[in-house]
This record gives sequence, C-alpha cells and structure tokens, in this order.
Amino acid sequence: MVLLLAAGVAAADLRTTLSPFAGTDEPAAEPPLIDLGGREIELYSPRLLAEFYAERDFRAAWDGARAATLLDLAQASRADGFKPQDFHAKAIAALLDDGDLESDDPGRRTTAELLLSDALLRYVHHFRFGKHNPRHVNPGWTFVEPADAEQLKADMGQALATPDMAEELAATLPSPDFYRNLKRGYQRYLAIADRGGWEDIPAGPNLRVGAEDPRVPLIREHLQVIDGYEPVFVAEPEIYDEDLAEAVKGFQRRSGLAADGIVGPNTLRALNVPLDERLLAIRANLERMRWLYNDLPADYLFVDLTAFELYLVRDGEEAWRTRGIIGTVEDQTPMFRDEMEYLVFNPTWTVPRSIEKKFKGVPAGYKRVRSGGQYYLVQQPGPRNALGRVKFMFPNGHAIYLHDTPSRYLFNRSRRAYSHGCVRVHQPLTLAEQVLNKPAWSQAEINRVVRRGKTRWVHLDEHLPVLLYYLTAKADAKGRVGFRRDIYNRDRRLFAMLDEPAENGAARIAFAEPEPEPDANPADEPAGDNGEAVAATTEASAEDEEASVEQTAEVAPQADDTATTDGGGDTEPAAGGPGALPAASGVQTASATEDNEEPAGERGGLEAPEAESQPRQSLSSEVADTLTDGAATPDAPEPSAEARPELQQDADHRSGPASAADAAVSIEGDGDGTATAKAEAMGAPPLESGVLAPWTQTENSRAETVRLDAEGRFSDRASDVWTLTESNGPAAQLRVEPVRLDLSEQPPRIGLAPTASPGEAAAVPSARAEHLDPGALRAQAAAPVWTLPVD
Repeated sequence: MVLLLAAGVAAADLRTTLSPFAGTDEPAAEPPLIDLGGREIELYSPRLLAEFYAERDFRAAWDGARAATLLDLAQASRADGFKPQDFHAKAIAALLDDGDLESDDPGRRTTAELLLSDALLRYVHHFRFGKHNPRHVNPGWTFVEPADAEQLKADMGQALATPDMAEELAATLPSPDFYRNLKRGYQRYLAIADRGGWEDIPAGPNLRVGAEDPRVPLIREHLQVIDGYEPVFVAEPEIYDEDLAEAVKGFQRRSGLAADGIVGPNTLRALNVPLDERLLAIRANLERMRWLYNDLPADYLFVDLTAFELYLVRDGEEAWRTRGIIGTVEDQTPMFRDEMEYLVFNPTWTVPRSIEKKFKGVPAGYKRVRSGGQYYLVQQPGPRNALGRVKFMFPNGHAIYLHDTPSRYLFNRSRRAYSHGCVRVHQPLTLAEQVLNKPAWSQAEINRVVRRGKTRWVHLDEHLPVLLYYLTAKADAKGRVGFRRDIYNRDRRLFAMLDEPAENGAARIAFAEPEPEPDANPADEPAGDNGEAVAATTEASAEDEEASVEQTAEVAPQADDTATTDGGGDTEPAAGGPGALPAASGVQTASATEDNEEPAGERGGLEAPEAESQPRQSLSSEVADTLTDGAATPDAPEPSAEARPELQQDADHRSGPASAADAAVSIEGDGDGTATAKAEAMGAPPLESGVLAPWTQTENSRAETVRLDAEGRFSDRASDVWTLTESNGPAAQLRVEPVRLDLSEQPPRIGLAPTASPGEAAAVPSARAEHLDPGALRAQAAAPVWTLPVD
C-alpha cells in the first residue's frame, strides 16, 4: 500500500499532504492517490479530510484498536447492502497485518492514517446520505440536499473520541423504523442465499382454498423463508387451507397484488422471482431510503409512491394511513423531501392551457383572471373544483403538493397513477385534522370551514416533514418484504450502479464558506435612476376583517422575494423558498396555534397585531382580476380528454400555473377607485434605511413587501401591474415629493414628481397632476423600499 503524491511534494506527512486542500475546492496541488495493490483510489473528499485534520492540528487519529473496529464495521456493512470494499476492508486488514500504524516509515504511517480516515468518512457519509449521488442515478426525478461537511466532521470526531466506536456510530447515524424493517428483511434473504437459494414453484392451475396440489408444500416453504410464516398444524400437506390462504394474502398485499388469496400466474411469478433479483432490489431500496432519512424527526408524513399510499407518523409510530393517486408515467411524481407549511381550504384552480382549449367560453363556476398580460381561466372553490376541498402545501422547486380531488372513483383502483405529478389524497379532510392536530381544528370545525366555501389559509405551528419515496421494496415490522412494480422504470440504472465505486464526494458535500468581506464604501443610495431596480413595500389598514378573510388570497413569493425587517429599510430573504408565504403578508390567514372557540383567522386571520405592527392591505374582488401571480408553466403533452377523462379535472403543476386566483392581489380604495397614501408632512426627512418618513399607523395592520424590476414593474407578480416613474435628477438633489397610488388607471402606477436642478423651474411631472395633491404620500425617490400606507 503506497501513498502517491503529486510531483514536487517532498515529505509524506499529514500537514504537507493535506494543507493544500483546506478551505478550497480548487487546490493548486493534485489530490493524493492511494495504491491498493494495483488499484488506485482517490480520497473521497481531500478538502474535508484536510479541514478535519487541521482542526486537530494534524495529529494522528488512529491506533490498532480503532482500525480493527473499523474493519469489523466495514465487513458488517454487508447487512445494509454495502460491499465491504466500499470502506477499504481488504486494505485495512493488510495495514493491520503489516503494522503500518506503528511503522518507523513516516510515509507508511501517513498512508495508513489517510486510508483509515477516508474509510471512516465514506462510512458516515454513505450511512447518513447514501453511497451514490441520486442526481446521477435518476436525473430530474430524485432530489436531495447536499451533505453537510460540519456534520460529517462531527461524526468522525465523535467516533474517534469515544472508547467504543461501533456503539457510538450505531447511536449517531440515522436508522428509522422503515429502514430497520427492510434491513431485517434483507438479512433473511441473505440467509436464504447462504443456504443455496430455493426451488422454483412450477406453473399450474390457480389454487383456491380446498384445492389439493403437490405445489402447496413449496408455496408453504417459500412463505416460511421469505415471510416468516409459521403454519398451524398441517394434517394434509398438499391441501391449500385457510391458514395458508391468509399468508398468501399478506404476501400479495406487500407485493402490490390483489389480496384475494388465490395463487394465480401473478402471485406465482412474484414467489418465483430469482433470489439474486430480490437481493438487488432490497439493496437498491436501502440506498434510496438513505437519500432522504437524515435527521428525520419523530413526526413526519411518508408518501409511499409505488404503494399509492401515504401515512402519518407521530412519535415514531404510524398514526394514520390512506390511499393516494400519483403521477402518470408521462408526468412522474419526483422523489424528494420537504416540509409542509400550510393548508388551503376551498382552493381555486387555474385551468391549464391544454385543458382550457376544450372549454367553450367561461363555464359556470369559472372566471377569467388577468396575469402577466395574459388571461387565465380560474375555477372557483366548490365541490367540483379540481383541487377538491383542501390542498397541503410544502413549497418546493417542483410545484408538487397534496390535494383533494372530485374524481373519487379512481381510489377504488389498485394501480393509481393518474395525476400530472401531484399526489391526490383519498381522505383529505381527515388528513387535515391529523396534520393540524389541535382541538380547535376538529373534524366538525373543518367541515364548517369547507361548507362556507371561502378560501382559507391555515399555517402549521411547526412544519411537518414530507417524504416522497419511490420504493420498489419495503418491509413491515416483522421484516416481511413486499416488492412493488417499478412503474417509472427507475430501478435498472440504480441496480447497475450498486457495485460500482462511489464517485468523488466533491459534488455532494457542502462546506460552510467564509463570509465575504464587507464593502469598504457601501452605497448609501439605492439603485433607481433611469430604470434601475427598486423595491417597494405596500401597507394598508384593515377596515373590514371579516370581508377580507372571505375575499383575499395570498401572494406566493418567488425565490427572490424579500421580507421587510423591523427596521423598515433593510430586507432579508423570505423564509420558505419558492412559493413560501411571507411572515408579514397582507393576506388573511389562520394559525393552528389558536385554541379559541373557533380557529384563528375566522375573524381576520391571525390575532390582531400589536400597536407597532404595520398595516395590512385590504383587497377587493374587482381589482383581483388584474393583479395576479406570475406567468404560466409551459404545457406538457397529455392525452386527450376523451381518452383520459380523469385528467380533465387534474390540477397538477405540469399542465399549468400554480393558481392565479390563489395568488391574486386586490386593493380596496376610495369611492373613485383611488387609494390615497398619506404621510406626516411635506418635506419630512428621509430615514437612513431608505424607508419613507414616519406616518400614523392604524390598528390591526400588517405589511406586505413586493419587489420592482429594473423597469419599475413588480417582479413577483403580473409584470404589467404597477410601474414606478423615477426622478431623473442627481441623487444629491432628490427631495421628498408627493406620490399617489392610483387604482383607477390601467395599469395602476406610482407617479413620482421629478426634481428640479438648482436654479431651474420644476420639471414636468411624469404622472398626472392629481398625483401631486397635498394629501398624497410624500416619498423620497432614492428610497430602496417604498412603504405605502393606504387608507
């Protein structure tokens, strides 16, 4: 075993070998290789090992006892579907036999250190995040977060610091119930393989209870081996009795077959699958489980795609289960993990363009909504709405969510792949009760909210992890493995990669990069002159909270949305990523935290803010038709409505925008359609943060933040809604000028009077003269954030 260093490296010690890789993914030196008896391997992550050793001042970490423990762990990893060579088992055995750790040769000691630490890094990484990169296994269909370098270094350090490394790693590395169950089943199949396999069951007529057949003992033997079946007293071995039929039903259920207890061609085929294929399938699904299970809490929602089911886990135990409908082969549901943040009762649905073409005019229950310069057909809430009575939102980059459906008959089918990618839920209102998990949200209260027919947003007190797993093998608590059909044909590529060495970890491990140095001369003035980007914040008081709850819908921010901070001028990213809800939005929502007589939000959403909170924007249905969320998602090819009637009411992401109406913004103005924003006084000094001068707040108020692009358009909603006319004067000459938000214009505009140069008359206003009346808002043109309190 030899350490191969880059040319020019003189000393084979840890510091010299690893220092070039610390803190960078683009080192000047070539990464060292270790020659394992003719097979050269590259360190899994030279940077991580460099930082790990730098934090311990490059002191050696290994001795013979720890190395022997690691060898035992590598050899035992077969029980988890790994190969011992994934963790350098042969090389570790050789260095122990040769005494490399105690050698007088520093090169041999350095090589042994690096080999052992590389094996330990691979062990904690592969058990925590999986061996293979899922983005390379099923590109476009499996999505995971990068591995956290700090967590991996902590795992390694803790394992090496404790007397019993094996015990520490067993306690530290994740192993949820569903993983342990499948591992138990895998060990049963390994035992069968070690005994030489089994005999196939011959073909023959269907077997029903009472049938006599010489194949019955073989069926009983197969179920004993693979399912742990323990038959009662068998008087006549060749009689297919009730007890055996019940065991067959359990096998059929776990295998995704009709659980009728009849041994026909499909059941026989499932019983006779070659043992090598079964072992490969279980290994592949153990690997899939590792991709998503890191740091999994005791409460989560498990969406079992290939079983067409989902179940809720509370305190580590299954609490509730129901059927589901997943995406078609053409519009597959991806595998990923996210967190459920809120529910929407009585949602609207934006009709996909491909389906809208089939409509003639605007049917009853629908209306036209303008968005991004285009009009969309939006189905209003109701019993026939494509999203049904509730949808469950875990904002993600794939536009996938859970929802109800009016197509109830599809849940009676055994193979339920009919959606455009989202997951339809068989008992959605019961799921809502289970997820909200509050006395105030009883089934009776949920039914009352649904009966009212008004769109209602409810945020969860604590986000609930949602795991969308694509598993073609899964076991129950007794280790009885059920094998499912590979409906999306994702197994083959993973099967081919299982025995291949893991790729370099550079693409999978995320490091905490140092913060950039602050700008020595930060710009005090925001961009804005001549069409540069400016942010705007709209605020309004609430006059009719009950009406607002009934009529408003929230703006789902895009990835670059900002949320106003307490200081008013600075901004920070809105939590939740794409599609997340801003914490201080102008929409009426409910929180699951309330234990009042009725759920919070029924009388105005969240509890009334304190006096220092900012105004909430009130919305009107008239303007909602023109102020809506972004452009449509490109249509995906889909079957005709005649061939696939169940797709006519599908609401999933691959066929249209998320929901224009749900994202609609409306504003209640004065009687003439104008909402006038008032400030304290003309000439009020601007704040350093760039917020407008102080103004009198109203009770029960909240704020909403929106962004303008370089052309003054709102970038997080319809691109032609509001425009901002900037001053052409130098920044130093800008002064407080009146501004009015006028909703009577199409599109509404924020007009800003340009300033005059010294000694010159005022320039011609860019907005109409009435925008500049004394009662309008006084704002500074240079402000990066526009706060518009609306009467």
